[in-house]
Amino acid sequence: MKKILLKNAKLVLEDKLINGSILIFKNRIEKIFIGNDNLSEFTFDEVINLEGKYLGPAFIDIHIHGADGADVMDSSEEALRKISSYLVKEGTANFLATTLTSSKKILINTLKIIGELQDKDIEGANIFGAQMEGPYFSPVCKGAQNDKYMKSARISEIEEYLSVKEGLVKLFSISPHNQENLEAIKYLVDKGVITSVGHSAASYEDVMRAVDFGLSHATHTFNGMKEFAHREPGVVGAVFNSDNIMAEILFDKIHVHPEAVRTLIKIKGVDKIICITDSMSATGLAEGQYKLGELDVNVKDGQARLVSNNALAGSVLRMDIAFRNLVELGYSITDAFKMTSTNAAKEFKLNTGILKEGKDADLVVLDKDYKVCMTMVKGEIKFINL
Repeated sequence: MKKILLKNAKLVLEDKLINGSILIFKNRIEKIFIGNDNLSEFTFDEVINLEGKYLGPAFIDIHIHGADGADVMDSSEEALRKISSYLVKEGTANFLATTLTSSKKILINTLKIIGELQDKDIEGANIFGAQMEGPYFSPVCKGAQNDKYMKSARISEIEEYLSVKEGLVKLFSISPHNQENLEAIKYLVDKGVITSVGHSAASYEDVMRAVDFGLSHATHTFNGMKEFAHREPGVVGAVFNSDNIMAEILFDKIHVHPEAVRTLIKIKGVDKIICITDSMSATGLAEGQYKLGELDVNVKDGQARLVSNNALAGSVLRMDIAFRNLVELGYSITDAFKMTSTNAAKEFKLNTGILKEGKDADLVVLDKDYKVCMTMVKGEIKFINL
């Protein structure tokens, strides 16, 4: 295997920036050099001069439905490969293919397809698993989920989903508004699946009880959940107050006001925030009519909305834009990488998300304007525009 040196970069470490270089060998970060120290002692098969550009851990998107005209719910390898190929252009090296509320038959078939490509070396970003978004939600907070399939959880049904492939379902979004769903949360957690409160009209007390059952994540915080009020803190209040909950945020400046994003980060801290895109098939394409699962969506002015009721229907956000939005809001580059890569890697126990010797070489190169110039997945260059 080739020894690749990425030299003359601004390396984004967990708590600081340094000038240096990185040696890639056998899909891993073999060595980190500070400045030009000791470079003459090594030989390399390929040297790429990054000319002072930023080099950081590639983005991780744990909540994405589609891109470039393809949808996870298309239930085809072709669709997943198309999404994967697009994501490296925005600096993403790992993602969870995310399902929508649908029939059991369709969901099982979709999971089977995702399982076929999980952790395989494909054209672009790596699919490290699946997130199931639904079907155990509150219809009153359905958002762009299809309420005709919503119901209370049944452990026997969840067993069918998990049995498609061991270790495939990494994250399960659910509303903890009744006893059946609480029991399902405990079952999922016992099986090693991270559970997330989402599309939920549950009370503050319901969510805190779910935390006692093992719930530890929040699906696109603020959106599709009972709002915070001073007499009823709701789902949002529980996300604020529970140190056990990792909070997703969809920071496209449409779903959540930037100052609400700042409020969330101030309350939770940068180590408890994960930026997601929740992007749908229209991402990267022109405005017009698209599908989100079975639902018709109109994309205009950067917003994806259901044709039926004008509700926001996912997004057309890219992870590099979310990163840039964080920096524009005043957060440091190191903190922005935590919220777009490091925190997700830690939560899902991935050997990536940080520049450190021995970690997988999932890397992104950004120019001074934070535009993606190169994406490396497990030591292979999957996108380059230097």
